Amino acid sequence: MQEVLNLWNWIYANQIAFSLVSVLLMLIAGFISSLVCKVFLRGIVRRFILHSHKQTDHVKEQRISRRLANVVPVVTIYFMLQLINGLPNPLVEAIRTICGVLFIINITMLINELLDTTINAYTRRHGAKAGSIKGYVQIGKIVVSSIATILVIATLSDKSPGIIISSLGAVAAVLMLVFQHTLISLVANIQVSSSHVVQLGDWIDMPAGNISGEVTDIALHSVSVRNWDNTLSQVPTKNFITETYTNWQPMFESGGRRIKRSIFIDQSSIAFASRELLESVESTESGKITSMAKYLEQRVGTGSNQQLIDHGLTNLGLFRGYILDYLKQREDIRNDMYVIVRQLSPTAEGLPIEIYCFTSNVFWAEYEETQSDIFEFMYATAGYFKLGIYQKPSGIDVSNTWPQSRKRAV
Repeated sequence: MQEVLNLWNWIYANQIAFSLVSVLLMLIAGFISSLVCKVFLRGIVRRFILHSHKQTDHVKEQRISRRLANVVPVVTIYFMLQLINGLPNPLVEAIRTICGVLFIINITMLINELLDTTINAYTRRHGAKAGSIKGYVQIGKIVVSSIATILVIATLSDKSPGIIISSLGAVAAVLMLVFQHTLISLVANIQVSSSHVVQLGDWIDMPAGNISGEVTDIALHSVSVRNWDNTLSQVPTKNFITETYTNWQPMFESGGRRIKRSIFIDQSSIAFASRELLESVESTESGKITSMAKYLEQRVGTGSNQQLIDHGLTNLGLFRGYILDYLKQREDIRNDMYVIVRQLSPTAEGLPIEIYCFTSNVFWAEYEETQSDIFEFMYATAGYFKLGIYQKPSGIDVSNTWPQSRKRAV
């Protein structure tokens, strides 16, 4: 025992040895307190911060516990420093400064981790369609980090934070130049998030960037879009207030997806309706066309060809009326929305006959199937009304029109 007291007296008398032993004891105490906190803090974090018992929260629980455990050793060393007397003033000031800087850094990182947990908590409570708050969380991180930077500088320089803040006015122009993209993204993110023009899960189409897919993430600087070819695109947030894009989500919510497409009729095949045409339509095997012929009989009677001409009936008009009736009878066409079969202005390719209607199949595969059924039916039935479908001549068409003598010469 006497040897231990002699050793302690020698250490206490030797300032360098006393300082080294004191620092070593403080580090050991900080290490032990960190280990103890890592064991006991995980349950506290899980119950009172994450409010979750899921295994999927294990990573978040571990990260928050580690941040809290990093704060405790710094506080332990700082309070032990107050209890130990006889240390040199420069060493005390150095340890205080280091503890202050580490405390600010660890608290900042802890706050940032807690801010990250609010994203998952908000999504879990309100759902993905409530909007993304990731941009606001990133703004909060920037504010917290800026305040932490000012406090660290004030701690290292031993000056008041107010003096540091007042000195920033001289470099405000430089800071605005450096962070101009961040400021623009901040304004854009606030506008996008507050107006709900783009939300998680929306299908957007941005032709300028050849982007078409589902929004998977909305951050401060960029919006992540998973394209339909499974590629991932990062779109700057400011592009959503400076460029043209289409959000297809309201179409899904309305329950009706528009069909707006044309076929081209050979204009030379358009003629007045005749009794022969009605009889040929009536003799077809299609029950729907037969019912259409009966309808025409009731409308124009059994008059002559001249009487049909006097009524202004054409084969194209009958075809349009028949297709309109066909669309209205389909169960996948919304009759409470526009259902129109109309002519457009003639072109060099022929006379466009446009279908304008809304299908109840809003998803892509079903929508394309409905649209294909309609136009395949139109192409197949146009011949019953003596209408020709325009198609540009191919090499075979040109070959068939050559004179036989020319073919033999070739």
